[in-house]
Amino acid sequence: MGTSLRVRVRYFDDFVKKSIEKGLEQLVILGAGYDTRAYRIEGLEKVKVFEVDHPDTQHFKTQKIKEIFGSLPNHVKYMPVDLETLTLGQCLFDNGYKSSKKTLFVMEGLIQYLSQKSVDEIFSFIARNSGKGSAVIFDYHDESVINETSKAGKMIKNFLEQVGEHLKFSIEEREVEEFLSQHGFSNIINVSSKKYRNKYSPEADENRKFYNPMFFAHAMVDEKFY
Repeated sequence: MGTSLRVRVRYFDDFVKKSIEKGLEQLVILGAGYDTRAYRIEGLEKVKVFEVDHPDTQHFKTQKIKEIFGSLPNHVKYMPVDLETLTLGQCLFDNGYKSSKKTLFVMEGLIQYLSQKSVDEIFSFIARNSGKGSAVIFDYHDESVINETSKAGKMIKNFLEQVGEHLKFSIEEREVEEFLSQHGFSNIINVSSKKYRNKYSPEADENRKFYNPMFFAHAMVDEKFY
């Protein structure tokens, strides 16, 4: 799991940086947790960033940010939202989100903990309320983890449950393109974290098994929704 997590962070960082180079105007980080991209990636200080997360987690984070920086940064809007109970769209609009702007939605380590209903609603909102050139990037485990149909899947699920994380959503790798297409996305890229192991985590033990790698997917909002 550790190597996969390192690879995921680096892969997502690079995607955010490329998005900035292409004229990103808004960044929405769903399930932001302790994500630090808004404070460490050059160029994001000129982008409107929306950090969306559970109220308890976000309160702790904002207190730490104040301790470190003295105050909260002006370019970041903090939104205490439970994605399972509140409507994301209304919360974003109430906080200054502009549907006409080029936006990147980041969901790192999130959708596997949401219900199918919440996942569908989020992707549908993104496709119908984002400006030209907008995109989404997320990671997921395939169904062998949720269903425990593989040894590695059982290990991962058991570990997560021991630390209080309960998996709800999964999707087969071969079904991702159809899923995203149905929700209004195109230019779909779907890769395994294992493919980027040598690039992003060259120090990893080559003899160590890379169990059940995470998958990363990103896609553009289809032009028909602009």
